[in-house]
Amino acid sequence: MSNNIVRTLTMYLPQFHRIAENDAWWGEGYTDWTAVKSADVLFEGHRQPVIPLNNNYYNLLEKDVMLWQADLMKRYGIDGQCFYHYYFQNGRMILEKPAENLLKWKDVYMPFCFCWAIGSWTRTWSKFAGNAWTDRFETKVDENHRGILLDQKYGREKDWENHFNYLLPFFKDERYIKIDGKPVFMICHSREIPCLTMMLQMWRKLAQENGFDDLFFIGKNIGYAEKMMDAVLYYAPHSFWDLESSMQADGLYRPDYDAAWKSILEEKPYENCKTYYEGFPNYDDTPRRERNGGIAFKGATVKKFEFYMQELYQKSIALGNEFVFINAWNEWGEGMYLEPDEENKYGYLEANKKAKESALKGNKAEYKKKYENRGYKIQDMNIVKTRQINRCYDVWLNCIEQGKSIAEYLHKNNIRTVAVYGMGKLGQHLVTQLEKTDIQILYIIDRRGQKLSNEYEVKSIDDELSPVDAVILTVMGGVQDIFIELSSRIDSKLISLFEILYEIM
Repeated sequence: MSNNIVRTLTMYLPQFHRIAENDAWWGEGYTDWTAVKSADVLFEGHRQPVIPLNNNYYNLLEKDVMLWQADLMKRYGIDGQCFYHYYFQNGRMILEKPAENLLKWKDVYMPFCFCWAIGSWTRTWSKFAGNAWTDRFETKVDENHRGILLDQKYGREKDWENHFNYLLPFFKDERYIKIDGKPVFMICHSREIPCLTMMLQMWRKLAQENGFDDLFFIGKNIGYAEKMMDAVLYYAPHSFWDLESSMQADGLYRPDYDAAWKSILEEKPYENCKTYYEGFPNYDDTPRRERNGGIAFKGATVKKFEFYMQELYQKSIALGNEFVFINAWNEWGEGMYLEPDEENKYGYLEANKKAKESALKGNKAEYKKKYENRGYKIQDMNIVKTRQINRCYDVWLNCIEQGKSIAEYLHKNNIRTVAVYGMGKLGQHLVTQLEKTDIQILYIIDRRGQKLSNEYEVKSIDDELSPVDAVILTVMGGVQDIFIELSSRIDSKLISLFEILYEIM
């Protein structure tokens, strides 16, 4: 009997049921099926619109649908669904009902976990980054004139605790996916969360208070090994497509399926960080985008998917990975789905099952020889730091343009006295700005205790740090370590400059 063990998790889109917000934003009755049904043929050989087998345009609020999906999972070797979780400012949620129903329907055996998709929901034309669902059904009606439909802010301790308490019943469910008893929680673009370190520290503590040893955090599409994460996941196909060379004269992008898969299989894991990989059956988002930057892969077939998935299972076994991810179970509007359709029937499900069974019967030693010799990816933290600093400046300039005040945020959070950690360019700008307000800067903290200011007392991190309402961190590199070190030395609120700017933006 093979000792190769790996579980297959597929990304799960809960967008296939009617909600009031979609009615208001994209038109009455809109779900992702609306875009799927309305797709056009845009080039010769374009397989659109795709049609679910037996015209099964299901409603995810119906229990029979989830029973059907759970049966498919069991028959075709899918071990769990990773539900996209949409949780916004002040605890606002959307598309949460399918997961809540699953929690209630104990007889639906569908192992699951969550992937928090953190971006704001925006209009396509908005200047703000975020998740713009569909270009085709876009309207210019917008109450706040910013193009933001649901704003993503993270708040502070009480907000983090409320979010954890919402998740706790799911974590406790016996079907919730765990590693060594630790509930798995994935976060897309976790590098964009300015309060990540303190929030996840609190969640780990709350998990332990509620009977868990810990939580197991996976960072998806973060571009580097984040210290607060237990593992990272390469985002497929998005991290591996070559859009620049695949742009067509008509505005479409046609990346090559084989080239993307080759990149997935050749991508090295991060050094000293569990690194998971994700496969994909196909990708075509033209039902949502049409020619407005639409992306439709060329060369995808069921047979190729089977071959590449077998290779991915082998690679994951060689690395000792617990999971292989597939994007996605039911992302019909982007052409990424395993569910049966009229053209391929159960082809993609069967292909994955065959690929997995073949890999599990194989020789792990041979897999290790094939993949472990390729080495590990060592990240350049200077590049990471530079990107974070640039991002902070961008947000700061945006705040200044909008007349948003750092002092107002501090007042709102009952912060009147502060210490500033770090006197680089960001620290100097912060001090200059706060000096024009009634916020008192009591001292500066510099790791080396160098005299960087004639006006303020400068302390080393090893000195006795007198209480303040908050210590504001202005450094970008090594923030996690600094948070941990400072939290053991001073009983004051710790907050990053980036967090303040993000929350007032």
